[in-house]
Amino acid sequence: MTRNDQFEQFLQKYKVGDIDIDEQDLLFQMISSNDFDDLMEESINQSFVQKDTNEATLPPHIAEEVVRNIFKSEKATIQLLPTKRNIPLFIKRLAIAAVFLGIISLSYLFFELFSKNQPVFSQIIPVNTILKTNHNSFQDLVVLSDGSKVFLEPGSSLHFTKEFNGDKREVYLEGEAFFQVTKNTKKPFLVYYNNIVTKVLGTSFRISTNKKNGHLEVEVKTGRVQVLENSFFSKTKNTITPVIITPNQKAIYDIGHRIFETSLIEKPLPIITDNIKEIEVKQLLIFERQSLKSVFEQVEKFYQIEISVENANIYNCVFTGDISSLDLFQAIKSVCLATNASYELNGPKILIKGNGCN
Repeated sequence: MTRNDQFEQFLQKYKVGDIDIDEQDLLFQMISSNDFDDLMEESINQSFVQKDTNEATLPPHIAEEVVRNIFKSEKATIQLLPTKRNIPLFIKRLAIAAVFLGIISLSYLFFELFSKNQPVFSQIIPVNTILKTNHNSFQDLVVLSDGSKVFLEPGSSLHFTKEFNGDKREVYLEGEAFFQVTKNTKKPFLVYYNNIVTKVLGTSFRISTNKKNGHLEVEVKTGRVQVLENSFFSKTKNTITPVIITPNQKAIYDIGHRIFETSLIEKPLPIITDNIKEIEVKQLLIFERQSLKSVFEQVEKFYQIEISVENANIYNCVFTGDISSLDLFQAIKSVCLATNASYELNGPKILIKGNGCN
């Protein structure tokens, strides 16, 4: 049994009151070690799920703050508890239970106040839409009337009309999905998702919520995407400047601070097109004493990203090696190690740093 399995077993026993004193002492030690925060967060998040709808009762960014407070309070309580075994088991249980009940009660009060002052996403969904919910444990494909494909993740829902009449194609997403949109320059495709609207003419992209911080994210695989703030959810009705992202980039929307940020996705992939076949990528990412200028130009071409240098002398360095089997960041790191350089991310761009070569 792994330590994660052991932790989950102890936690489940604790929840149902079937844990002995030795197991509980070990559980408290594991919680205070910070090694099992992800499992704790998952367990606590289940407390905020409505059993009848299987939907979270708190917005992600609020739930995150509640979980953080529980961690903080819970660990403080554990540290205050004496470790001697003559402390009755029920006292320890009461101490931890008090923390959970106190924080959760406050969180629901916070949620009630929040709900009264915030519009609800369902208010913007037209009444004549079709609802498709993925009740499976795997992706579910939805094919729209224009041929666009939507790959719904488990537990996610899509609202759409039978036909796209008018000058726009509009759908409403709850959860997470990957879109492959049929190109139509005369009729843009709009995805409404919580506080943002994603607008495209024809491309492929993913929309989701970051489970750790509650930020809304749009990742582009092909084409260009414009991401806008939905004025319906803004108290001032003045929206912030939209962002445009291209392949291997993502837009991040911070609901609390109402800001957009752009960056590269976690694992950028070569962009395979009719003009650039996959075998060409493999061949052209093998270098024999080529200048870094040439190396970076090839990488930019295949990943459709921007690489800049802080010192022009970096371009004078030469590189020999095969980076065709590496992901983007591994490839950049290999080139930098071979030329005594380093790199850092600057939004959706990569900055190469170093003294360069003469």
